[in-house]
Amino acid sequence: MTIELIRTNDPVTMQRLVDLEKAAFGSGGLNVWQLVPLIRHGRVFVIRKDDEILGAIQYMLDWENRCKAYVVGISIHQDWRGRSLGTELFAASLAVLSRENISEVELTVAPDNSAAIRVYQDKLGFRRSALLPDEYGEGQDRLVMTKKLKLCGEEDGQVTYEYPHRNAE
Repeated sequence: MTIELIRTNDPVTMQRLVDLEKAAFGSGGLNVWQLVPLIRHGRVFVIRKDDEILGAIQYMLDWENRCKAYVVGISIHQDWRGRSLGTELFAASLAVLSRENISEVELTVAPDNSAAIRVYQDKLGFRRSALLPDEYGEGQDRLVMTKKLKLCGEEDGQVTYEYPHRNAE
């Protein structure tokens, strides 16, 4: 498995990312018009096996705090779920963000998504920080979770988060 930062919007990669988004989030998934700006101006990481994209995570910067990144979304192909690929992808991308002077990462998750919350808390070190009632419409609450990576402006090598790379098939 390899994890890489996507820097171009070639048609094959874009279609695979859109397909992953649609499978994970239905009509709420990202489309090409949203992914291209995230690739150019945010960060989009993928996990691959050979040439096949198995998962993706997207980030954007917080304009109020330039040392904070927000997780737009993370998705793993349904045939590859349950193998810790999402955790591996997330952890590797957090290490890159830390080297890019990002000191905090924030995400939102449905409060009833206990499996995701457990991974974010227990495996990745996120903490619950707020509940946003009706964030995506009536009855669509979101739990805000945050993770501190380092102090903004700290030198490289001072990363406080590490996740061992595993050899996965």
